[in-house]
Amino acid sequence: MNEHDLEIIKTLYEQKNITKSAKLLYISQPALTRRIKLIESSIGTPLIYRGNKGIAFTPAGEYAAQFAVQTLQETQKFREKITNMGNETTGILRVAAPDIICKYYLPRLLGKFRELHPNVRFEVTIAQSSDIIGLMNSKGLHFGFLRNNFGRNESERLLLTKNYICAVANHPFKLEELPTMVRVDYVTDTYYREILDNWWNDTFSVPPIIGMEVSKLDLCKEMVFNGLGYGLLPSFLLNGRNDMYKIFLCNKKGEKIERKTWLVHKKDVFNMKLARTFYEFMQNCDFASFQIHN
Repeated sequence: MNEHDLEIIKTLYEQKNITKSAKLLYISQPALTRRIKLIESSIGTPLIYRGNKGIAFTPAGEYAAQFAVQTLQETQKFREKITNMGNETTGILRVAAPDIICKYYLPRLLGKFRELHPNVRFEVTIAQSSDIIGLMNSKGLHFGFLRNNFGRNESERLLLTKNYICAVANHPFKLEELPTMVRVDYVTDTYYREILDNWWNDTFSVPPIIGMEVSKLDLCKEMVFNGLGYGLLPSFLLNGRNDMYKIFLCNKKGEKIERKTWLVHKKDVFNMKLARTFYEFMQNCDFASFQIHN
């Protein structure tokens, strides 16, 4: 088995699903199935079997999965150790961030970092904030960009920026009019959904009128900007849009509801020179300055 085969076994073990694994591995489902059969043939025993709820691992498969995880981890540590021995900052930096941060901040941010360190490569995973902590453990990520620190202690997080939540429409309105206006809603993680729902329930006694639900915050923004309803949007999406009308959401104390963006990591990440360099870069940069305005 080669390293790619180990990655296949590891991914299958984590996902327990051929289709999801093929998507994560960027190969077709038939190609993945063929490769699994070749791996099983080369070692002379079945590793998985199909069930009604996906795939399950045989005892040999369980052992192979644990071996794959450990071997890939040790291989990564070996590469990082070798990289650290040189004077040049090089290697692969693995980060994860929500879709909205990947779109509006990471292109310029990572571009600037590469200008300073041209031999660095990046692996970027898009995930909801609530999933990133788990991915840091399972995928060996170096850093995660989160819209909530999820209880990370101060030694494992860096505050990047703050913004607020606004009710937004393309026409003038008053806050008390929202229950009679059509809202464009969007799918989001549980933590942010609770913030929005709690604010609404604390402010109004009737449910909102949901005229449209879309799959992404960014799509919601475009619908609102084009007059298809109002939306509850992060304030940074309104930078440069003076044609939009907004009202900041406030809690019961009259304070604006904040959303903070954090950079989180594990303590041992600084054993790697590349990670230390990136963290120092993030400490000294203005995260908000990397925003792309559409």
